Amino acid sequence: MKLSELPFSEKLLELHEGNDFNLYEHQIKAIKIIQEGKSLILSVPTAAGKTLIGYYAILKHSQAGGKSLYVVPLKALATEKYQELKKLHRHGLRVGLAVGDYDQSPDLMKRYDVLVCTSEKADSFFHHDPSAFFDISLIVADETHLIGDPGRGPRMEMFLTAARFINPDVQIIGLSATITNLEEISQWLGAEPVFSDFRPVNLIKGILFRGVLQMDGEAIPVAKYDELGSLCRRFIDEGGQVLLFVNSRKRSEEVARKLSLSLDLNSSCPVESEEGGDRYHRMVTEMSRKGVCFHHAGLSYEDRVFIEDGFRNGLIKVIVATPTLAAGVNLPARAVIIRDITRFSDGSVDYISTTEVNQMLGRAGRPKYDKVGYGIIYASSPTSFEMAQEYLVSEPEPIRSWLGADPLIRFNSLALIATGLARDIDGILNFLSKTLLGHQKTIEEFRRPVERAFTFLLDKSLIRIRNDKAEATQFGRVASDLYIDPVSAVILKDYIEKEEGSEAGALYAISQCPDIPTLTVRRDDFDIVEHFAEEIGAEPGDEENSGSLKTAAMLRDWINEVDLDSICERYGVGPGDIQSRTSSAEWLSHSMSRIAALYRKERARFYEMLTFRISEGVKEEVWELTTIPNIGRVRARRLFNSGFKNLRSVADAPLERIIRIPGFSSKLAQDTIDNAKSVLGRMEAWRST
Repeated sequence: MKLSELPFSEKLLELHEGNDFNLYEHQIKAIKIIQEGKSLILSVPTAAGKTLIGYYAILKHSQAGGKSLYVVPLKALATEKYQELKKLHRHGLRVGLAVGDYDQSPDLMKRYDVLVCTSEKADSFFHHDPSAFFDISLIVADETHLIGDPGRGPRMEMFLTAARFINPDVQIIGLSATITNLEEISQWLGAEPVFSDFRPVNLIKGILFRGVLQMDGEAIPVAKYDELGSLCRRFIDEGGQVLLFVNSRKRSEEVARKLSLSLDLNSSCPVESEEGGDRYHRMVTEMSRKGVCFHHAGLSYEDRVFIEDGFRNGLIKVIVATPTLAAGVNLPARAVIIRDITRFSDGSVDYISTTEVNQMLGRAGRPKYDKVGYGIIYASSPTSFEMAQEYLVSEPEPIRSWLGADPLIRFNSLALIATGLARDIDGILNFLSKTLLGHQKTIEEFRRPVERAFTFLLDKSLIRIRNDKAEATQFGRVASDLYIDPVSAVILKDYIEKEEGSEAGALYAISQCPDIPTLTVRRDDFDIVEHFAEEIGAEPGDEENSGSLKTAAMLRDWINEVDLDSICERYGVGPGDIQSRTSSAEWLSHSMSRIAALYRKERARFYEMLTFRISEGVKEEVWELTTIPNIGRVRARRLFNSGFKNLRSVADAPLERIIRIPGFSSKLAQDTIDNAKSVLGRMEAWRST
């Protein structure tokens, strides 16, 4: 069967750039199950046509007037899928994107035929209004195997359980890489399993050990003095690209630097940003022009996107990455090399999982360009050689639920009570029995954590008992809507009730919340920690508290316009680390303003301004200037120092005066004036209504 023979073929061809092709056997089988109205879990290797199945299901439901959610684990993937589905706008399909802002009402769903969102966003909709899921007839859960990920998995597991609990008629299409316990996952979701090990691009696996590449029954000599460089050169000379995975940021930078020199490639990757940039940005610019770059979470979001786009466009031939890239955006390569199969964690060095190895190796083989992909594990010792051999013949670990951890039980117990889906401990247990956790364990195994959570919520006035039934207090309802850990809500409430308006104190309260990842404290950080602790009257205390103090100090530097390079140097972080902490802190500061509205309304405005300052990294005096598009913290400060104190002064400025400010070209100066007028007009129109 060809794609053009399917119903909705015109739209499906639009999504595949007009290319017609024969469907794979597993695709035909999956489509038949969808046509029968059954739920489905499709488990196939990377690039085996999973996305087509999700899109077909969306079009089928759209034709019948149904609404769909396309749920992915990461924001980058959500954006990618949205850009693809947006092509159907001209066919009348309303496509929306929802990421971040967990305080948003699920009424958003009513405006679209299909809404692309992250699993956290979908779960937050459930926290706000479970009845919204009566309007959803289809859920496409992409990367379903990540339910087994301790960080991302519980959100997807909880959301899928809630959707089925609220609307048993909803059709669920799970799209996944290989799942070892496929039958169990399918049974839990009431779905039909479809499995295939077919790959459109054949994957040849091998091991590089002591100067010899053992692959496909051959022993191929590789130059011992530069094994990785020689191997990369082999694939690049054949017209391919390489993803090379290492286990630390520092190693990714070191290996990329060495390869950029030894491979001696030429490329051209112009980078646009506010002039100067940070240290990492300059490293990325320099290396990418040699066709090689590193990739890790310390890089800014903008630099990571630049590297990924450069690789897709063939300008960057080699990316040396930490494993976070493997679980991220769709970025295949001719060859994947795993340099490190161990990782330092919790004070010890352990081998990574078979699931991770398969996820990384599965990136090998570009469907549009390659007939074969190469997945190679580097072994540095006889022991690691034996482990590499085991990886190549082992199945991925079975998916297991991580929902049973105390913080997650507490978080979800509040949500169930706040939404009215549970009124007591037995009600919570009844819901949890329908999760994957409940499918894999007995109720009695998680009764005690539920009882602890219930007691905590009651003691902290997040819930109360009325007529022998539990209900959320106004405080509990707000905490659930905000999608924050109940412990975070209590920390923020306690601070708001006693604080006197200290900027540093508010940032410290935020940094104590479990919802923000605190910075690791190094020996060189003791002065920073002790100075900040003394300033706010706190004790440095244990490692966790010291981490909160260091994080708060970093956030204060950020909102007081300390330059990025100085922050990175002082705290031993990268721009990506700053972005991830400021993103969390921004949401917690917004949460403070919402909670303050319950207990100290006069303080809500202070936290609203703090939220904006965290978002933009500026002092209060320049906040208005950062509302102008393309004016960040650096340009806003330059405008302010040049005498432009507000939007009106910029909107009325002569072009020549703006051009004279460093960093403002003629075009940028004109755009800045025009944008200031536009923003000012919208503000004045809003004030008049």
